[in-house]
Amino acid sequence: MDKIEISVVVPVYNGSETLKNLITEISGILKNNFKSYELILVDDESVDTSWEVITSLCKEFDWIKGINLRKNVGQHNCILAGLNFAKGDVIVTMDDDGQNSPKYITDLYKEITKGFDVCYANYKKKNDNFFKIFTSKANNLLATFLFQKSFDLHLTSFRSFNYKIKKEIMKNKSPFLNIDGLILSITSNISKIFVEHIKRKKGKSNYTFYKSLILWIHMTTSFSVAPLRFASILGLFFSFTGFLLTLWLVFIKVPVDETTRGWTSLMVAILFLGGVQLVALGAIGEYLGRAYLTVNNYPQFSVGKKINIADTK
Repeated sequence: MDKIEISVVVPVYNGSETLKNLITEISGILKNNFKSYELILVDDESVDTSWEVITSLCKEFDWIKGINLRKNVGQHNCILAGLNFAKGDVIVTMDDDGQNSPKYITDLYKEITKGFDVCYANYKKKNDNFFKIFTSKANNLLATFLFQKSFDLHLTSFRSFNYKIKKEIMKNKSPFLNIDGLILSITSNISKIFVEHIKRKKGKSNYTFYKSLILWIHMTTSFSVAPLRFASILGLFFSFTGFLLTLWLVFIKVPVDETTRGWTSLMVAILFLGGVQLVALGAIGEYLGRAYLTVNNYPQFSVGKKINIADTK
């Protein structure tokens, strides 16, 4: 299967209002800078008319490929579905909301041709609300701790990587996917460029606090044993503390005090330690659940319809 210069993969979820303008901009950049290219639009079971828009675009341009997923799987698994069909020597991923300017696609591509495995587009200034800016910074801090990456390198969905990195990403069979976690686990040969973050013109972000929390859990438990290690450290700390309290109660408190006291503090201690134990059990359960679903080949995504993509079988 012949490869091409560049593949652009765009996960789409309720992007019907912004998709046409975005594709027009991408089309101009690709035609003016590359000899061979493709654009892969992956609809993550949108509830608006996104798939109808994608279908219309695919009929108009044969270099645009459309994928319709049977079930909503989230941004990272949606990107993986697109990577499965990407043939470019360099792959660029970007959002469908119009906040990533296509004019930087060529800059991301050039960084890979310089010998870097991956390049991230870092924003000079984020044009988002306080919640998204806060969660973005928290995600960067968490990734820095888990993967020992540079704090100055911010992970964004606007990124590029070579075909070899794409093949390494595709080897992962876990249904709980985080593209950035995989990239940082594969290579440290990473570059960055600074780009403009365009203010959202239409619609609103699909990322809620719950979705951001789930994303953090995926990143933490899929690529690190930090939660288990933290639970172990807590267990050792409270075991040692409990031993000291036992010595104090038996040899100091009880002989000199005949009055039954401390019921409130005892209940607080029981409830607190019980909560710690439940958190530890929850972390263990999260790992066991992920292992169980991975071993049983829980699907990462399921492709329902394809347009301009030839069947390989």
